[in-house]
Amino acid sequence: MRTSEVTALAIASLSNGHLNDVHVFGETNTDTVWTVASLTKPVFAYGVMLLVQKGLIELDRPLQTYLPSPYLDDPVFLPHMTARHALSHTTGFPNWRDSDGLRAAFMPGTRFSYSSEGLTYLQYVVESIIGMPVSTYLAEQVFRPLGMHRTELKSESVTDLPPMLHFLSESLMANSALSLRTTVEDYGRFMAAILDNAPEIAEMTRPQIAIQDVPNLHWGLGWGLQTSPSDLSFWHWGARGMPRTMNFVIGFPAKRSALVIFTNHANGLYLCRSIVELWSGEPDMPAFEWLLPAQDWRPDGKRQRQSDN
Repeated sequence: MRTSEVTALAIASLSNGHLNDVHVFGETNTDTVWTVASLTKPVFAYGVMLLVQKGLIELDRPLQTYLPSPYLDDPVFLPHMTARHALSHTTGFPNWRDSDGLRAAFMPGTRFSYSSEGLTYLQYVVESIIGMPVSTYLAEQVFRPLGMHRTELKSESVTDLPPMLHFLSESLMANSALSLRTTVEDYGRFMAAILDNAPEIAEMTRPQIAIQDVPNLHWGLGWGLQTSPSDLSFWHWGARGMPRTMNFVIGFPAKRSALVIFTNHANGLYLCRSIVELWSGEPDMPAFEWLLPAQDWRPDGKRQRQSDN
């Protein structure tokens, strides 16, 4: 921390599938509730997989068939999108819509492009199926059973959202792609549930699509997947501007170990990389090769060409 810009750091570690250590440093404590942004996505994916287990939603059934009317006025590619596509970032949607609205750029399932919009579409469908907000569903079926008592999917304030997200309305304001508030210990309990490796959850860590130009990097259902020198691991990150946070989680299914790291600075991912490498003994992980430096990150996974810089 002394060599970084991070002034608040929280870490939870798991071994043998169990949460065993929580450490906090600087301007935080074990009760601090963090806004963890895209770390929301794996939690929502877990909730969706529970619905799959119950037969309430099918991974490969077109999402449009669950709705009385199309999600968008422009239906190009929409009839082909499934829950599997949304969870594996292969819908063809951009990360977020722009002033021209929302439209898929390619046939779903044909390539990877990181998309919060895909998860938002899936949330809209899930809420139609279960007849309640996803925030209520996750509280009842995920947070409470896993002992995540200080966790909630909290409604966003329009004044805190960038203009591109002002389309969110009603229950979608508690958004499945970005709205989780949690403690580092609670997220550690969630990681323990993933390491439990129940059949419906193990499906989340099976590779679905390669991340374009990045070697040894794939996406599963809700998780990034990487092959490092000695093992397969699942991971995700989250960056939030208000308040500023940068977070990273990683788990090794075969070893049944995991690490949760929350930081309070935009450049905290560099510290996360150092901690993960020290903890795992594995340098040069593909996930960080893709994510860093942040200004070169591309949702489609393609490398920046020198001429683009």
